[in-house]
Amino acid sequence: MPDAPFIPDELRQLVADPTNGERFTDLWPYLCSEGTAWPAAYAAVPHLVTIARGLPAAASERDDYLYVVGLVAICSGELGEAPAGIPDDIADAYRQALPEALTLLAETLATGEHDQISTRYLLAAVSALKGHLEFAEILNELDVYAECQSCGEPMLELPE
Repeated sequence: MPDAPFIPDELRQLVADPTNGERFTDLWPYLCSEGTAWPAAYAAVPHLVTIARGLPAAASERDDYLYVVGLVAICSGELGEAPAGIPDDIADAYRQALPEALTLLAETLATGEHDQISTRYLLAAVSALKGHLEFAEILNELDVYAECQSCGEPMLELPE
């Protein structure tokens, strides 16, 4: 894996060009991945919410920023709590950004056109920001689909 990017510089670049999906796709795994929200994620969340606020509700880039905010909440293990060692000002800014992210998610879901997969991820983010972290994890990991034998439509394949 390449060296981690300098998060403040990456966020400045995204503020300047929030539609740079490639830059954001390269950045967000350094914020939250493999079930862990890294310390930089808590400092980045308020900036991600600000960037999302500046994008149209129907923009797919907005979906991505808001999903990652929800993913940080999922990975944190407890809604609104930053891990020990995160400075109080960063933890406070993180907590204060979450309600706005939830509002933006609701607006995004009501306005944008989303396929089944992107809707699932956005609903996972909503669930996380509502404090339903276990449900959010289920939605986030829900990748098991089967094809209906009668009509050919995708459907959830439930375990036996």
